[in-house]
Amino acid sequence: MNKKIIEKKPYFFFFFITIIFLNKSVISVDDSDILIDRVFMTAVKKSNYKKVEEMLDKDAAVNYKDSKNLVALSYALLNDDRKMFNLLVSSGANTKVTILNKTSLLIYYVNIQKYSLIEDLVKSGIDLNFQDKLGMTALMHSIEKGNVNAVNLLVRENFDKDLTDFSGKTIFDYADSSRNLLIKKMVKTLGVSN
Repeated sequence: MNKKIIEKKPYFFFFFITIIFLNKSVISVDDSDILIDRVFMTAVKKSNYKKVEEMLDKDAAVNYKDSKNLVALSYALLNDDRKMFNLLVSSGANTKVTILNKTSLLIYYVNIQKYSLIEDLVKSGIDLNFQDKLGMTALMHSIEKGNVNAVNLLVRENFDKDLTDFSGKTIFDYADSSRNLLIKKMVKTLGVSN
């Protein structure tokens, strides 16, 4: 047993000496070299445009999903950050990506009671008729959540008015169930309700 220990000592000693004499810059590792995508996501959350651009230059994955199953665009929307949204889209961010549990960015956005970037999302090519795991569209969610501003913007867009969720309810059914009279009025102007 003592013989094995003696045999291993020269290798350990050689390894130790090699580390000591290596140039410190050779063995030092910057966190951003290893965790580019995480640094990128943190910069997006904090609206740090300079750092986001730096991480994109280092090939950060613009469509990277974090542990919450959200992408960078989700955080730009959460912050109502138009500048970040445009930076990410111009860098190749996919606005049609599904997040969370089969949710579109638009559905996510209206569910957090936001509306100011809806036109930007529409211009970026988002699918207005996208249905989540319950078959609900962004307009259905907006009506259900009472997001009046989102409903006002979405009813002006070109979408399938006859689309139903998986239980057979249309936007008109959602509007009829709404307590908000303004939402009821906006949806009724779309056409014949039931």
